[in-house]
Amino acid sequence: MLRAAAWVAALLLVPACKNDPTVGPAKGDFSLLDPSNGAIGVPTTPTFDWEDSFSVETPTYTIQVALDQGFSNLVINQSGLTTTSFTPGTALTGGTQYWWQVLAVRSTGTVVSTGAPWQFTTFSATPGPFTLTAPANLSTNVSTSPTFSWSSSAGAASYTLQVTLPTDTTFTSPVVNQTGLTTTSFALASPLNTSTAYIWQVIAVSTTNVTASNAPLSFTTAAAASTNSVTLTSPLNMATGVSLTPTFTWTFAGTTPSSYVLQISTSSTFNSFVLNQGSISTTSFTVSPTAPLASSPTNPYFWRVESLDSSNTVLATSPVFSFTTN
Repeated sequence: MLRAAAWVAALLLVPACKNDPTVGPAKGDFSLLDPSNGAIGVPTTPTFDWEDSFSVETPTYTIQVALDQGFSNLVINQSGLTTTSFTPGTALTGGTQYWWQVLAVRSTGTVVSTGAPWQFTTFSATPGPFTLTAPANLSTNVSTSPTFSWSSSAGAASYTLQVTLPTDTTFTSPVVNQTGLTTTSFALASPLNTSTAYIWQVIAVSTTNVTASNAPLSFTTAAAASTNSVTLTSPLNMATGVSLTPTFTWTFAGTTPSSYVLQISTSSTFNSFVLNQGSISTTSFTVSPTAPLASSPTNPYFWRVESLDSSNTVLATSPVFSFTTN
């Protein structure tokens, strides 16, 4: 019995054989490092770097670089690499888009770099043509913090975004001059002025700089949002069975008004009034029993409230509510 127990213990101490089909090898996930995904202005003889693929077996690596994402048009297919970097002996073509991936090769199977393939564009002394896309030309009501976007310029090392006033047609004194951009979009952190016309352009920067072919484009920012608002509270919109002498209530946000005007009409366009009561100093008004509303079981009334400043200028007008009386 003791001999049998010792034999079992000895078996448990023996490491699992790597060729045992019941013992799965470590997957060995790893990632690409450089050139980064979407990189522009990459040298035509770049050094490709990636992480180690850890597993029970030291792998060799195969790097593949192609002109298409499906890797049917390979320009590099170098296998047997024992380090995690590779510099091609023959230069790639400048101003060209490439995809790349790395395979960790071992007897137990091949592991493709996690997240591959990655895409990059090589540097060109003269970047390729490109166009501006948004904000569209002559667009209006544009956010004061817009996101500018444009198509890619093959071979660009970076982009410069410039925004200026329409009188500054040469962009001598731009209000935005953002350099060193490596993507084809940019959101402004500091807002532009409201209700203002601007022009914008993008320059692809390299040994020779190229301006977007459809630049400059123009746009106008949106007006400032109103800081004043009237909110109706009673009667509720589309209320039924309302008293013939109802109390109308509302709230106001913003600059304190001098007075309110309550308007009631049988027309949603308010081309005539059942009541047009001004000089209200509070946020409520009750219809007098001596001048009650008429019964309206089928034809609704419409009501709204305006807020006025001391010069009787309208600060805000509420949405229109409807109701029917008993």
